[in-house]
Amino acid sequence: MDILKTIAPIFIIIAFGYVLKNRKMLSDAFISEANRFVFLFPLPFLIFTGIIKADMKGMGWLSVLSLIIPTAIVMALAVLSAAAARYRGGRRGSFIQATFHGNVTYVGLAVIFYLLGDEGLERGSLLVGILILFNNAGAVLALSLSSGKHRNVMRTALSILKTPVIIATFAALILAFLKVTIPAVVMKSIAIVANIALPMALVIIGCSISLEMLKKTLRPAALAAALKVVVLPALAVLFCRIFAIDLKEALPAIILLATPTAITAYVMARELGGDTDLASGAVTLTTLVSPLTYLGWIWLLKTA
Repeated sequence: MDILKTIAPIFIIIAFGYVLKNRKMLSDAFISEANRFVFLFPLPFLIFTGIIKADMKGMGWLSVLSLIIPTAIVMALAVLSAAAARYRGGRRGSFIQATFHGNVTYVGLAVIFYLLGDEGLERGSLLVGILILFNNAGAVLALSLSSGKHRNVMRTALSILKTPVIIATFAALILAFLKVTIPAVVMKSIAIVANIALPMALVIIGCSISLEMLKKTLRPAALAAALKVVVLPALAVLFCRIFAIDLKEALPAIILLATPTAITAYVMARELGGDTDLASGAVTLTTLVSPLTYLGWIWLLKTA
């Protein structure tokens, strides 16, 4: 019941965003500008403060590998599944991307924060930067090889490295490594802006839900969703069992891997010749089912 009380409000706010959009109480222009604002400032500030406050000694190679190894296995399974289903071209690339490219910033950090508090957020922020780099590299590779649009790969890769979240991650890691003390007034100001991130991000997620696109691509979206929110976190749990990692300690990593497909999957599909309908359908379906899968995973890990 405590888990439900923690998780339910997150997805109620997402549903609230969906209602606002469909009732036309929020315009497309406002949603676009709000998304841009959250992307440029509050989210990077949130990750920056989380990393600055985090205990860097608690981040070992096994923590990183618990993200990378399961993700790599799901990528391979997605390639095999796409071949078996005879997906070609852009559809294949979008399908593969949807199985591992999770919404770690908007949804993952929200679930971690509201479930585990500041300590969980600090640990999660360290993992987010690593996962964003790996996921985006995999997405670029999957889409470019499937669609044949290699000319955009370098431009896309450079744009990923220049994203505010990645810059904030590297900046925080450097300052933490050098043990630079940031004035309290500056950190407080950054924290005020950072506090805007999660509520706004959840509303924006709700605005992105498209039932129309889901109906058009239900079968491949369902297969992608199964790999994304069921198989991927299951592999992470298995990895932790094999290497004797405490599941409660690994909870932030598993929460990040269990996130629904990222909104940016649609943007990257458009840029690199993917199937934008499938990308949108996968985002919608994984977002709709993730409340149930999150309840299941968190209950399992809390009681393990």
